[in-house]
Amino acid sequence: MTGHPQFPRAEWLARRARILGCAAALVHDSEQRILMLRTSWSGAWQLPGGGHDDGEDLWQTAVRETFEETGLAMPEVPELLAVDWGVHPEGIPEVFALFKGPLVDAGSVEVRLSDEHDAWRMLTAEEWAPLVAPRQARVLAVATEVLLGGRCPYLREAGHLADVR
Repeated sequence: MTGHPQFPRAEWLARRARILGCAAALVHDSEQRILMLRTSWSGAWQLPGGGHDDGEDLWQTAVRETFEETGLAMPEVPELLAVDWGVHPEGIPEVFALFKGPLVDAGSVEVRLSDEHDAWRMLTAEEWAPLVAPRQARVLAVATEVLLGGRCPYLREAGHLADVR
């Protein structure tokens, strides 16, 4: 006996922490330029991605969101670039997974924007740094390091969805 009260399974599950799941894709070119989308409602730049839907895992979220927001298909095999754990501005714990997106040619890629976005650009992490929040700049720099052969980090509060996207 562990000393913890025993609850019926349904009650135990109802007491478990709720966690937001979010995923994004790092669409990039051979020069390590990263595709970012400008939100139509705030003008902020973000990676293609978003919140996970019931019944999908975080890879499926990245695949769905990337296609919905850009018209681009993800690679066949998932490759995780970074995991970030933090707290959403509303106080809810959140896990964010960043996956390697498709390798594209910046000069010829055709991006089909969703209604959520009104523009896209491809810049290096260094070029994005002054245009995005510091936490988001850190995620882009770390992801670029992983693309160049680094290891997938567990970031711990590098940025919540609003910062990372």
